[in-house]
Amino acid sequence: MNNLIENDVLNEYNNLVKNDNLLPIKVSEFYMKKVVDEVNHIGVGGPLYKSVIPTKEKIGVKTSVETRDYVEEDKHLPIEGVDYIIQKYSDRVLVIITDICFAHCQYCFRTYNLSKFQQSNLKETIKNKVDTLKEYLKNKEEVREIILSGGDPLSIGYDNLCYVLENLKHWNIRIHTRGIVYNPEIFDDKTIKLLAKYKVRLVFHINHSYEICEEVEDTINKINDSKVKMYAQFPLLRGINDNAIVLKKLLEKMDELNIRPLSIFIPDPISYSASFRLSYNRIINIMNEINWNTPSWINSVRFVMDTTIGKVRRENIIKWEGNCITFSRNNKEVKYYDLDEGIDQPTDIKKLLWKD
Repeated sequence: MNNLIENDVLNEYNNLVKNDNLLPIKVSEFYMKKVVDEVNHIGVGGPLYKSVIPTKEKIGVKTSVETRDYVEEDKHLPIEGVDYIIQKYSDRVLVIITDICFAHCQYCFRTYNLSKFQQSNLKETIKNKVDTLKEYLKNKEEVREIILSGGDPLSIGYDNLCYVLENLKHWNIRIHTRGIVYNPEIFDDKTIKLLAKYKVRLVFHINHSYEICEEVEDTINKINDSKVKMYAQFPLLRGINDNAIVLKKLLEKMDELNIRPLSIFIPDPISYSASFRLSYNRIINIMNEINWNTPSWINSVRFVMDTTIGKVRRENIIKWEGNCITFSRNNKEVKYYDLDEGIDQPTDIKKLLWKD
């Protein structure tokens, strides 16, 4: 690690982990090999590097309005004293089944909450979580889908996954995972067979086409052969994929692999995220380039932002005054504060696509 990050940055980041609830550096061995290869070619600060290694900009770049938890998931906890069941929509429930990830993404929007979960009742056993969820859903006939999130749900291990899927088989199950790029070996034959048995919908978080190497591609093809439905959603991140050409390349690759992209997320205005965010005007320009200059099998992807009132899009904007953009959904309003002027500098395409 010492060869990848300056000592002063590492020390400052570790202090923030200790004192300001940031997640510690954690990179899977599989992904680290890609990071090292990237550093050997272009030095530090490339798209894969920025995904998992803290930079001086992440620590130091601030904008005038930031918050610890923009989505305010705590407002959507339907069971008193239970912090792992979240319901924002009437027809589906999200379960933080674990706080463990295969690696820690530097742009993670749930950083603060995951840090808190480490001292909370999220440490209850998988059985207790499932029993609590089933009891809550007894009289909730409108709930048709359960979303397993985290942390990474696939980090709970095969036996726990068997237990969860068997007990929740009466609902549609969706699993959100970044394990496909961090630890593709978790998708062994028996796990893929299990996912197929319970007709799980897999939603991959893949941010860049360079994350889809030959091994990842072979694994995705095996999943596809089993008829498991695959989807994708990912954030729009400065320094990682903030260019329409980069996005188009990724979306084309997903199409080749029968992965259906659902959403590209606008990053939350949370603390220590300013180095990853784009100005809203540049976001609109990228949206337009994707939506107007690509075929429909690419431009069908949605650009959205998650908020405490639900997902919103640019057509939900009702007011834009200076840095404050107001969105409205279902007669509820939420304010989004844009980056201060001068922070957003587009990333050089040669850096984003250094292999090409």
